[in-house]
Amino acid sequence: MGKTKHKKFKIERPKPTGLVSVKEAENDLEREQPLPNNGMIQSLLEKLNAPSEEERECSCSTIANLVSQPSAVKLLLQHNIVKILAPVMLDVNPDIRVKALGALRNLSVDGGEMVCREMVRKDVLTPLVTLLKQYECNWVPDTPTGKNKKCLKSSIFCEAIHLLWNLCECCEEALEIFNRENLFPIVCAGLQHSVYGNEIAVTVANCLYTITEDNAPIIKMCHNPEVFQLINSLILKESCSSDLVLLKTLATGIMVNIHSGCGSLGGNVITSLLKSVSDVLMLDAMDAAPKLVGEDCSSQNGDNAMVTEGEREGKSHTVDVGLEEMQEEFRDVQNILTAQQIALEIVANICCTDDEGWEDLGNSESSSCDEETVEQEEEEAMEQETIDLFSSLRVSSEVQQAVKGFCVFEKVCSKCSSVDCSGLPKNVTKSFVNLQAHALLCMNNMVNSVEVDWLGGTEKLHQVWSSLASLLANIDESCRDEMLLEATTSAMGAVIQKLSSAETPKLSVSDIQFLFTLGRSSQLADIKVNILRIIATVGVVFSKQDGLPNADILKNIGIFLLTIVCGEKDLWVVSEALDCVFDVFGEDHLDAIDQEINLTNRLSKFVPEMKSRVNQIKKKPDEHYPVISTAKTNLIRFVKYKLSKKK
Repeated sequence: MGKTKHKKFKIERPKPTGLVSVKEAENDLEREQPLPNNGMIQSLLEKLNAPSEEERECSCSTIANLVSQPSAVKLLLQHNIVKILAPVMLDVNPDIRVKALGALRNLSVDGGEMVCREMVRKDVLTPLVTLLKQYECNWVPDTPTGKNKKCLKSSIFCEAIHLLWNLCECCEEALEIFNRENLFPIVCAGLQHSVYGNEIAVTVANCLYTITEDNAPIIKMCHNPEVFQLINSLILKESCSSDLVLLKTLATGIMVNIHSGCGSLGGNVITSLLKSVSDVLMLDAMDAAPKLVGEDCSSQNGDNAMVTEGEREGKSHTVDVGLEEMQEEFRDVQNILTAQQIALEIVANICCTDDEGWEDLGNSESSSCDEETVEQEEEEAMEQETIDLFSSLRVSSEVQQAVKGFCVFEKVCSKCSSVDCSGLPKNVTKSFVNLQAHALLCMNNMVNSVEVDWLGGTEKLHQVWSSLASLLANIDESCRDEMLLEATTSAMGAVIQKLSSAETPKLSVSDIQFLFTLGRSSQLADIKVNILRIIATVGVVFSKQDGLPNADILKNIGIFLLTIVCGEKDLWVVSEALDCVFDVFGEDHLDAIDQEINLTNRLSKFVPEMKSRVNQIKKKPDEHYPVISTAKTNLIRFVKYKLSKKK
């Protein structure tokens, strides 16, 4: 009850330009777009159908830049941008096709899942499918032309695949259309990097990594010997460049999807795939661009990249060359970081326990049942869930052996450490932080599902706990990256839970005090809940010790939990705090501490408020309603039992 299925980790989608912009590389000036208005939007849309090719191309480029502003996306949708812009991807001028696809791709990235669904509803896929079907499986790139020496046919295909990828990831209907229109052979052919180049191969691999997930018809096609051999050859290929590292990792992810989809993720397959991702995790992204972190770069503050507008006017040629070189280095760094994020996704998902059997038990809306009947049903459902949960806590022995054999856990831990990103552009710094968060979430899955011995033993986990506590304490107070905080606290919760099941965790009072402070100050429900669960786990361990040597810590834990219960606005957080109270203070031998901190009496006074708040959300329950409802029921029982003992 109240459980949610683990989500597979996904990386952020890149923009159509592929590389970082000059402004991003310089990391000092941010171009400000003019605030859009109805007149401006109307003018742009009119130009999309203008007879002048220059006007159509200019309009597409402007829209591609505008969609980074939420207000612009809203206005564009109100003016039916998708219906007007989508047909432009079939323009007779290939330059305009590229720009139109780029604008639509940006719209799908910046607009997010909701906008992607709207794009599909507005039939963006009809012209996109028509465009892709112009590319037969044996199409050949044209000779590169123009000042950028680019093949326009390849650029159009690449942008189309990017757009398709984003839509299929966000919208089930897009995936159904992909299957129905039999686009797989056209897309899959692009994996031939020796024919179509690394950029197309990587884009296609990204798309297929998304499309092959739990997609039975496509997985069946992937078992075609030619397709299977093509994907496998990419996994086995020597990675002599960052592009090939990324391509190899994506191919590994596709292969995991193929085998998982047909239930054939056996020992030999696991060993091969984990060996592949293990090799990727050994790489150091900083080594891909030594100049970025070298002595010259730090002493000059990135001389070639950090040039003022005045300097740029007199040194355009020199700066252009320097920026071009740095962008290539940045691209290598980003490729490796992206490959490692995907490798961590693969490990995390392989080590993710099977939760397919979990059901949503929170939609009981029968008003005809009395409260006692509802409570009984909730209790029975919760007990059944506990049985289901503990029936699948461990992954297979083959996975655990491969994890230990390739030192996967140690490599994941190494990616959890902070990296000195001083002097690097914001987007590169963000990628390092994303990698760190992915590693922490991967650690969480591994610790939850792999036996202690395969992770290096309890001593190793104690070291991991200390490192995580230090990491959490040193996350920059000024920015407090939400993703990193949640990932770190999730990993800490998994580690302390594993240690508590093996032996008494070696914790100090300062560890707990720091968590108290963070739990009170955090504004994010997910982080608060993670911290509550960590503290409760520690409290349960201390409550079972003979003689209660940590009675003072238990008192502080009780006071902290009461503070959350009585002062928190989020009812889910309150419910989780109540669950923690029941876990820690449910046993009779803690009654003295209960009385000393006035625990039961304060909870007794809170019961009417809890009932009232639960009744308010009963008609519109959210995903946490099962947890909230059960907490209310258990609160009444807990208070009733504790008060009965005082009579």
